Amino acid sequence: MKARFYDNLSQDFSQLLEDADDYNVKIKVGENSKTQEFRAHSVILRARSPYFKKALSDSWVTIKDGSIVFNKPNISPAVFTLILKYIYSGNLDLNKISNTDVLDLLVASDELLLRELLDHIQDYLIKQASSWLKSNLITTLHTVFQLSCCKKLVDYCLDSICNNPKPFFSSENFSSLKKSIFLELIKRDELKIEEVDIWEHLIKWGIFQTSGIREMKPSDVKKFLEKDFKNLKGTLDPFIPYIRFHEISSKDFYNKVRPFRKILPESLFEDVMSFLMAGTEPKQRKLLARVGFFIDGSKFFTRNHADVISSWIKRKDTGISKENRSQFTLLYRGTRDGLNVNSFRQKVNNQGPAIAVVKIKDSETIIGGFNATGWSNNNQYYNSYSNSYSYNHNNYWNNNGNHFIFSFKGIRDKIGIIGRSTGSSGVYDYNNMLYFGSSDLLLHDGINGTCNQNSYDKRILDTNNFIAEELEVFKVVN
Repeated sequence: MKARFYDNLSQDFSQLLEDADDYNVKIKVGENSKTQEFRAHSVILRARSPYFKKALSDSWVTIKDGSIVFNKPNISPAVFTLILKYIYSGNLDLNKISNTDVLDLLVASDELLLRELLDHIQDYLIKQASSWLKSNLITTLHTVFQLSCCKKLVDYCLDSICNNPKPFFSSENFSSLKKSIFLELIKRDELKIEEVDIWEHLIKWGIFQTSGIREMKPSDVKKFLEKDFKNLKGTLDPFIPYIRFHEISSKDFYNKVRPFRKILPESLFEDVMSFLMAGTEPKQRKLLARVGFFIDGSKFFTRNHADVISSWIKRKDTGISKENRSQFTLLYRGTRDGLNVNSFRQKVNNQGPAIAVVKIKDSETIIGGFNATGWSNNNQYYNSYSNSYSYNHNNYWNNNGNHFIFSFKGIRDKIGIIGRSTGSSGVYDYNNMLYFGSSDLLLHDGINGTCNQNSYDKRILDTNNFIAEELEVFKVVN
């Protein structure tokens, strides 16, 4: 029978560290007034740490009075005490030290190539000290960003920022963030913040990082000299290719980007202006929209679309501000909830005003309709034969004058087509999915649809028939 007696082994080796008189290594750690000398055994250090295995080799060591003398000024005595205890006994209790010391221990473990300890400390910080991490993201990232063995912790910090960027960007020491870290953050598609806000934070950070103008504010841009723009351009050049300028509204681009046009390549500026003002297809390489660009829960319905539809709902021709947006909450997705009328009705009935959005198969085109009063066919009953809910044919025309149908040619499209109800045959609330007008927008089975102009003042597709790839329905709150 095989037996393992690790507890006694750990205890005996721990005793060896405390009481042995045959040590042959003296290690001086810390610097200035905070230094301490530790005594250890080279055979144990070499066996437990690849770093010490190399550092204590004959070609590296300095021997004085029969002992190997070694200096580690970049590790504090408190941290090295923990490391030696781990090396000798395999024991470590992180709950008894501050999280700042835990972070220092992580750095020391990386230097000494203690991989087991590295993984353990990262897991501890992520699982047991997540609140502290989120309050000290910049400090943590500055400490571990360049450590290749700390990727797990770096990714956790960056993911935390992406999911909730506002506290990070509004923190007092944001402007001191290292360039390499900020660039890595800007590159991330999953950064959940609007592109114009990213731009404003980038400008604020760039000004602080640029000599000669660091005391100025973005609003002082009219005071900038030619050399100031040149220096700012040098600071921000690496970031420019990762800003999705085409996702910024024309109003925000004019007010917040245009004043800094001198730091942008002329070809890029003209390309974005042409796209925003004339609707021309961009010639510059376009990055995919960030995840935060899409309405929560949607695969293809973007904030651009939402803003245009909000303006149509409110009957505003001059666009909509962020403060006056309608709120869109996902009620139903066909591929998730089931592309059939029963699943559709269970999710959307009696939810109030709602929009249905259809993505056309093998295309970026989306079409849809705004039901100003919402779907409300309440004759639901349980069908024991099919083990599901079904609906009676309690049909009626809802002719509210605020109904409309619409289409956009693509995910980034900010110019859509709207067809408003002419007052009759608005929405047919029947045992069906989408039924706007007399075949103006019909989707019977969630897949096959029809678009003919009859009851709405504009046609939204050039073709009579379409095949749906996906259907999503959103509750709308103004």
